[in-house]
Amino acid sequence: MPLAPLFLSHGAPDLLTISSPAHNALKQLELPEETRAVLVVSAHWEAGPVRVQTAAQPDTIHDFRGFGPDLEAATYTAPGAPALAERVGGLLKAAGIEAVSDSRRGRDHGAWIPMALIRPEGDLPVIQVSLPDSDAGAIALGRALAPLTREGVQIIGSGSLTHALGTALAAPEDAPAHPGAKAFRDWVTPLIATANPAELAGWETAPLAAFNHPTPEHFRPLLIAMAAAGGRSAELLHQSWSRSALAMDIWRFAA
Repeated sequence: MPLAPLFLSHGAPDLLTISSPAHNALKQLELPEETRAVLVVSAHWEAGPVRVQTAAQPDTIHDFRGFGPDLEAATYTAPGAPALAERVGGLLKAAGIEAVSDSRRGRDHGAWIPMALIRPEGDLPVIQVSLPDSDAGAIALGRALAPLTREGVQIIGSGSLTHALGTALAAPEDAPAHPGAKAFRDWVTPLIATANPAELAGWETAPLAAFNHPTPEHFRPLLIAMAAAGGRSAELLHQSWSRSALAMDIWRFAA
């Protein structure tokens, strides 16, 4: 049975330390028993050409400030997977996607913070692949990675369904949904439910798209997860709001 790719909205870094509906949902999210490794494409690693993390023990990157010393000292010690990274490189080459190995890059918070909630014991290898710089590139990457769903690899796109960060950081965690963020989510949700990333072409012209995604890197992991599944079905596992303007949706796409 193929492993269904996931899209996670990872919110602010204190998702790890503040009890919230999204925090609890990720803690309760169980990976299939047959999962042998996890591959994350995070909004916080953009690189061209695509880079594949090959370290046997990736460092924990604290690519944030202002969330307290405990969070800034936290680590996630799951191993890497050099053999899986080599397999990824081969799939990307076969798909005509230029890719390079990266043995020095650690895990950013878009990868390690959700994984610290989903799999706190860190017993599964976790690698990252960098995010392409276009929607077409994201979809092509997802399609190239699709064979891994049949090899025990859980593919995760980690971003945010809405990401009006300036508005969000000024709001308390439990603030009600911002009307502008809600309008964008209401527009995009039926299109996600089609499980077809092509339906999201032109998303940047959607209602208040520029407010919710001033830059596109938090939206593109969604396209990767959808494309990796091959368009069979989509299931909304969780929906809540963080700091008014961050939609914390979690979606699973049948592969």
